[in-house]
Order: sequence, then C-alpha cells, then structure tokens
Amino acid sequence: MSRIIFIFLLFVAALIRGPLSVLLIILKNLSKPLKKRIDFERKNLFQDGCSSFKLDKKNADYCFEVSSEGELEQVRPLIEHYLNHNKKIEILFASPSVETKCLKLAWDYKDQIRIMRLPIASFAPMSFLFFQSPWSWVSAPVIIFCRYDFFPELLSFKFFKKKLILLSAASKNPSWFKTQSHSLFNLIVAANETEARYFRENTRDILVMAFDFRVPRIFKRLELAPQILQTVSDMSSYLSYLDSKDPSQKLIVGSAWESDLVIFKADAKKWTDEVLAGTKHILIVPHKLNSESIIQLKKSLSSIMPSVPIYEISKGVPLDTSMFFTKPGIIVLNLSGILCELYSKFSFAYVGGGYERSIHSVLEPFLSGCQVAVGPKISRSTEYDYILEIAPNEIHLLKNAESFYNLMKVNASMTPVKSIRANLSKEADHLMESIIKEIETC
Repeated sequence: MSRIIFIFLLFVAALIRGPLSVLLIILKNLSKPLKKRIDFERKNLFQDGCSSFKLDKKNADYCFEVSSEGELEQVRPLIEHYLNHNKKIEILFASPSVETKCLKLAWDYKDQIRIMRLPIASFAPMSFLFFQSPWSWVSAPVIIFCRYDFFPELLSFKFFKKKLILLSAASKNPSWFKTQSHSLFNLIVAANETEARYFRENTRDILVMAFDFRVPRIFKRLELAPQILQTVSDMSSYLSYLDSKDPSQKLIVGSAWESDLVIFKADAKKWTDEVLAGTKHILIVPHKLNSESIIQLKKSLSSIMPSVPIYEISKGVPLDTSMFFTKPGIIVLNLSGILCELYSKFSFAYVGGGYERSIHSVLEPFLSGCQVAVGPKISRSTEYDYILEIAPNEIHLLKNAESFYNLMKVNASMTPVKSIRANLSKEADHLMESIIKEIETC
C-alpha cells in the first residue's frame, strides 16, 4: 500500500511541477536567487554540449545525475571507464559548483558527452520556450544516481522503462520518502559495508553491493601526484622544503575553516615554540579561497600565535623558503586542485569542517598514507565510517579540540599500515569490475 501511495504522490508532484515553474518564472524578477537559478538553467538552451543526443538521432548509453562537485568525483571513475570504452554519456547536474568540470568534460569529449543543468525552477513535462524537460532530453536506458537528489521527475524515469542505479548510497537521516525512493532502484551500491547492511535489511528484491568509487579515483591521483605537483611552478621551492622535513615534524590542515583553528588555541605556546624552533611545520589549505576568507583566516591565526610569521603561497606569488631557516612560520596555501596530491607529502593530517556542517574528505589523506584527525561533526561522512571499519587506529575523532596537540605528539611518528592501502587498491579494481558487470545485466 505504501508503494502505491508513493507512486501516486510522484505522479501528482510531477504534474504540479509544470504550473509551479510557470509561477516561478513570472516571479523571478522579485527574487535575486530565483533569477540567478533560472538564468543558470537557461544556459542549457544555447551552450555547446547541452543539446540532447536525440537531436542527432542518437542514444546515450548511460545518464549520470550528480548534485555537485563531490558527487561527480564519486562517479568519475565509472564515467571515465565508459568513455574509454567509447560509450556515450549524459550528465545531469544540479549545482553551479560543478558546472566548470562538467563543461570541461563536454569539451574534452564532444562526441561522447552531453550535459544538462537540472531544470529545478524551469521544469516542464515537455520542453518548449524557456521550459525544459529531462524526460525529453535523456536518451540513455540507464540512469545512474549518486547519493541523493530524488526529485520526482527523476524518479519518474522508472515508469519510462529506464533502469535506475544508485551509487554511494547512504542511510543518513532515513525517512519514508527515502525508503520508498530506494525501492525503485534496480541496483544499489552503498558507500560502505555498514551502509550496505542497512539497505539489505530495508529493501526487497534489490541487489545491494558496497563500494566507494572515490577509492580508485584517489589512488589514480596519488599515482600521478609527483608529476602533477611538478607542474605547479609556484610550489617548487616549497615542495623541496617539505621533502627535507621528517614526516613527524609536519602537519597539514586540509579544507580548513576559520573554526578549525580552535585546535591550536589550548596549546598555542607549545605550537608557537615548535614552529619558531623549526621542529614543527604547519601547512594550512583553506576550504574557501576567496580573498575575504583568506584574510580572516590569517587574522585569526595571528591572534592565536601572534609571534609566528604567516606566509602565503598563491598563483604567481611563489615563496622563497630560504627564509625558513632563519624565520620559520606557518604556510597558508591559496591554490586549488592539489590538496589530494599534497597529502602524500605528510604522514599526519587534520581535515577541516568538523566545526561547521560536516568534515570534508578523509579518504584522500588516509589513502595517501596519513593518519587523520577530525572535529566532531562526522554524522554526514560515510568516508569516516569506512576508514573506521578498516583502520580504526588511523583515524582520530577530536571530542575536545584541546586534545589535538597531545594527539599529534603521540601519533605523528607512527607509520601507517601500507598493506591496508595496497589491499584496498587491489580490491577496488576487482569490485569496480563486478559492479560494471552488474550495471550491464541488472
């Protein structure tokens, strides 16, 4: 009975979405965020790479739906596999944060990829004028979701005789709607084995597997890390300095928010003494790289350790590290796209976000060979759960920020277990092959 009610509600929701879009477009000039969203979606109407394969009388093999940049990275190994096998791919994406990467994919693979910004504010059952319909745009027989974005119009593809696949599935914040949504999928690949057990217990007649697609993606980036870092000319002097330091003397704070600096407050004098003595080096890679955020972060850092010099490396402004031998300090890195590769230069990492909504990626530093410490907000992170399952001694939850200095002191010289990473790499290749086969046959 619940399933019948859910299907009925999906149809009702899909029916009212058209009239609602008309209202939103009428009101768009009264709301800047709404106008910005509609203008964002309208790029589909004229930008290269956004037209449907159907217009060329072709069909895609697979359609991927991703919410934002994190979800694209999750499924990227699978997208790259299909591209390497000459498959045609459609990508539906919801957030402007992933627009640049989707556009680059569409540019690099003009004959194989089409992209569409999800028409949340301008949806209609059929495309006309400024209204857009994923129903008429998508040509692939298989729709692959990543994590969430269970919009009624997307779930309704099930009734167009499409196969629905869910990757990186998580049971966080369960609800009746999510449970019913999960029942529509042909295959569910959970983010880890704990999540897989939940889905096996709460879904019927659906194959459930466990795999994190970011694992092979991260291993690939780490394999290429030396070459990638060499291309960043502004980092050359600093990278040589990092290589000269013992692993136990280095700390990287990745995806740092201003709120994460609390880990230095309780033992500010000890951190200050060690940094100035050159026995502890700290690299901070901020989560936000706009000038206002960088300035505020550096200001807060100076208030905690006022006698410690703070140096910045940014594009076109390299750092002469020769001064470090006479005046050591803390580095704030104002460069994007190389955090994963930088983790390979360290053996201990603190990952930020634990004093905001949620911690950021802990898989990147862990797979690079770091022990990892995080703040208390972990409930949204399946990556934390995953590492806790396979290497509980190598991920550390800070219940009290004041304990960070002692935590690092005790663990910084410990060598992470390389065999765990090696086994994960082999297992990832095998599991990915199995999942690809299941997607083809389910």
